[in-house]
Amino acid sequence: MDGSFGEGGGQILRTAVCFSMVLGVPIHVTKIRAGRKVPGLRPQHSATITILGEICSAEVEGATVGSTELSFSPGEVKSSRGSFNLGTAASIPLVLQAVIPAVSLMGKSYDMELVGGTDVPWSPTSDYIERVVSPAMTAVGMGFTFKVDKRGYYPNGGGRASLHIDPCERVGALELATERAEGEGGRPSLVSRCGELPVSVAERQARAAVTVLRARGVEVGERDVRLEDSVSPGSSLLVSLVGERCYLGGDSIGARGKPAETVGREASETFLTAYFTKARADIHLADMLAPVLCLSDAPSALLIPYVTEHLRTSLHVARQFTSADHGFEDRGGASLLSISPPRAK
Repeated sequence: MDGSFGEGGGQILRTAVCFSMVLGVPIHVTKIRAGRKVPGLRPQHSATITILGEICSAEVEGATVGSTELSFSPGEVKSSRGSFNLGTAASIPLVLQAVIPAVSLMGKSYDMELVGGTDVPWSPTSDYIERVVSPAMTAVGMGFTFKVDKRGYYPNGGGRASLHIDPCERVGALELATERAEGEGGRPSLVSRCGELPVSVAERQARAAVTVLRARGVEVGERDVRLEDSVSPGSSLLVSLVGERCYLGGDSIGARGKPAETVGREASETFLTAYFTKARADIHLADMLAPVLCLSDAPSALLIPYVTEHLRTSLHVARQFTSADHGFEDRGGASLLSISPPRAK
């Protein structure tokens, strides 16, 4: 596989190794992140590969930081639990994007304890995984329970989380093709957190988010504003709307010198970008769900805000492992992704 294809980042690796484990197909990836400023595996990529390799007793070559080639030959899941330290603030949510579908689709139940970054740059927040990804994955048969015991913010990390993965015998299809009706799914919820900072930081984030939403005619329902146990200072906010046929989220994290109000505005504006297209799944969830749906024996359709290079890359990788076809259709402000049933090669 060409690791520089499309967006040429970690998405290729996460998707490829997941399919390798599920289908029992060895892979060799070259030119990993070749077009990036710092080519090769970064710490979070190395951690993901190492964890997945340990879980399935794989033969792995080239999983070190900086490596531009990787060989991964999966074996069997021989244990039902594991404990992993990702080091510094490597992203726990990004690791879970690969771990959850891979282990679940191997038909295994697994318990994990993880140490690393729970809410870090260039990654979904842990709240997004728990509140948006979990119900969506459960809807297609891949149930899991994720809990953060201690927050780990950039750059120190050190957060602690636990994960239980349920086995999945068959990937269910998703039919989310129609526009979301006005008021469908109720009011969005908001969760604002901070650690090793005054609770007023989380309160300011929440107020800013509510102000942006109200200005666009959107009222918030459930609010959760709290001070968290953490290793170092940090904060995050998530706005989400999740129902039986709706999975939308927008999040943001704090940083040194970044006002709390900016965090709240960013999360709300990201959420509203998806909300006003009347889509049923946001772009980040589509990146995670679409490759998995290529393993279903029934067609799926997702109305999403727009098509990202991440999504195209994920589907390209899935197409190399299965014969699933996909297509995009402009729906006047949103895009419809259609996936047809595959057969394993």
